[in-house]
Amino acid sequence: MNERWQRSLPVSWKKVRFTGGFWKKRQEINEQVTLPAEYEQCRSSGRVDSIKCIYDPVENSGPAKGVFTIDGVLEENLTDGEKVPRPHHYWDSDLAKWIEGASYALWYQRDPETEAVIDEIVDDFERLQMPDGYVNTYYTVVEPGKRWTNVHRMHELYCAGHLIEAAVAYYEATGKTKLLDIVERYAHHINRVFGPADGQIHGYPGHQEIELALVKLYRLTKNQTYLELAAYFLNERGKQPYFFEEEARQQGRDPEDGGPKGILGKSFLAQGPYALFQAHLPVREQMTAEGHAVRLAYMGGSMADVAAETGDKSLWQACVRLWDNVTLKRMYITGGIGSQDGCERFNFDYQLPNEESYHETCASVAMVMWGFRMLQVVPDRRYGDVMERALYNGVLSGVSLSGDRFFYANHLAAHPEMFRDRIIKNPRMLPKRQRWFAVSCCPMNLARLLESLSGYQYTQGELADGGQAVYVHLYQEGRADIEVKDKRVVIRQETAYPWKGDISVTVETDLDEAWALAFRIPEWAGQPALETEDADIWEDRGYLYVRKKWNRNGQLNLSLPMQPVLVEAHPGVRMDCGKTAIQYGPLVYCVEEADNGADLFDCTLTSDSRFEVNFEEGLLGGICTVQVQGIRRDREQWKGRLYRPVSGCYFEPVKLRAVPYYAWANRGDGQMTVWMNHIPDIGHMGMGRIGKDKEDRRNQDERNCL
Repeated sequence: MNERWQRSLPVSWKKVRFTGGFWKKRQEINEQVTLPAEYEQCRSSGRVDSIKCIYDPVENSGPAKGVFTIDGVLEENLTDGEKVPRPHHYWDSDLAKWIEGASYALWYQRDPETEAVIDEIVDDFERLQMPDGYVNTYYTVVEPGKRWTNVHRMHELYCAGHLIEAAVAYYEATGKTKLLDIVERYAHHINRVFGPADGQIHGYPGHQEIELALVKLYRLTKNQTYLELAAYFLNERGKQPYFFEEEARQQGRDPEDGGPKGILGKSFLAQGPYALFQAHLPVREQMTAEGHAVRLAYMGGSMADVAAETGDKSLWQACVRLWDNVTLKRMYITGGIGSQDGCERFNFDYQLPNEESYHETCASVAMVMWGFRMLQVVPDRRYGDVMERALYNGVLSGVSLSGDRFFYANHLAAHPEMFRDRIIKNPRMLPKRQRWFAVSCCPMNLARLLESLSGYQYTQGELADGGQAVYVHLYQEGRADIEVKDKRVVIRQETAYPWKGDISVTVETDLDEAWALAFRIPEWAGQPALETEDADIWEDRGYLYVRKKWNRNGQLNLSLPMQPVLVEAHPGVRMDCGKTAIQYGPLVYCVEEADNGADLFDCTLTSDSRFEVNFEEGLLGGICTVQVQGIRRDREQWKGRLYRPVSGCYFEPVKLRAVPYYAWANRGDGQMTVWMNHIPDIGHMGMGRIGKDKEDRRNQDERNCL
């Protein structure tokens, strides 16, 4: 818990450009398909027009409706007889996230048409803003006069946070200040409304996000007010008397009847109803990750941010404790979190179902963001490895290879009949990517992360001995233009990662002083091979440090051993007992019916299964497939029987072709599974040997205690 801090700051996304390879291709699809498709959905659903204040609550009365069809077409938020959609309380955040993602794209390629669209939206937000700085579409046109009366549920602060992040991105991409001025006025309004003084609201957001945004705004403007407000929201959360109960009573609502306590108490019997919001205890007293997964990860990221900026060690320790509980007991092999669809939340330790997993795309995005913030305080590969795991698997599975269809929930096993027969009715749970969702947080969140991903590749900081270090957290072909000791440095990476583990690094600089490049060595890589000259080399917390005068020889080759491995889950994950999954480098693999036929859940791997890796250019956008020999029971032996005594070996060999998990469900409906049955090679060990091994370990443990 007492980790040695070694702070580093991100190298801006503006200074790093992907020039080819895996993520460059995904960014191009994001720019050419995903962002335009998202804007069209925002336009057609009424989101864009909603901020023009054309909705009239008198003319448009009646209960709101949101109706899905099976392929994602929806009639959204229209009341009976309405011609204008009623603005939803989180629509502002959807537009803000789209602006943020589009802003990053504008930096790489200025597009006057996109810029004009954003400028029009910004103008509408400016007209929407009240004289006191308040900005929110819903409470301006739907429930005027009721702002800040339902903070626990109505997402005002959440929307404000995303608007702030959009403003920072748009300013950094274009230099335009109008949206930045709007959000600064809004932030000062929020600072007047919330705080510890008499007459202020002693509260915090129902959905964390603004804390991250306020730190980002502080880092841009250096205005201490924003950092202090972020810290206030974190420190106030979970104090008693509970803010959500006080808020309900002030509005004449009974917390026990229809309020958050009465409703959520049925779902959170152990931790209490406010665990959904991580408000059941002060953040420093929270021992386990509870409640809504995205909220928790956003909170964790902001705890790391505030701790880094203020030096608050107790806040950092609480953050690490939550991280450890998530990543050691409540995280999927894909880096996804939040296994329970009810309230989109964590369950108890090791409760990680596969076929009914929730595993929200937004939650994986949040894990990438949280992990990156942890790395900025302590460069430890346990944070970087999770960031990478979530990115390549939990995040990327959320969008189709075509870029215009999306998962909300991400299953680790799928049997389409469960959904055809409507056993599971939630449309967000469908094992088929949808064009859109009424709650559309995931497509927007994914797009803004992919477009800003270059900002997650490097950080820069000072070593304990005063030397300078540039940390390499992600491997991706590209170029970084930075400064070390006020001298220009260009770092180039050439690599076919994640298909191959070879990375060639070239450094160009006139700086005639030694400084270090620190490379994250993933846990799966084992012993890397490094080629360079005239360097001091050491390892610390999973990072390989190479310090030298790079102007004299700026060449380095790093090879991360990459081969398929079988991975098993902790014995506490009962759904995966007796099963293994295939991992190749950072990628988790799955088997699909499209390649292997049905009855995937009866396929079994053995300890002597051999792997064959092939790059297939024409399959699923170009991927490495992993082929492995397995066995499957012969269905002919089961005619006329549902059960039978175990006897004989009625297995047939089957050659399985596994594909990266992120690429599944791009070839029509069908079965899929990540985890497969596994038969360990116990016979070669002998039961006596197993017992002897256990005795030897016990004796060694006793000696270690002496």
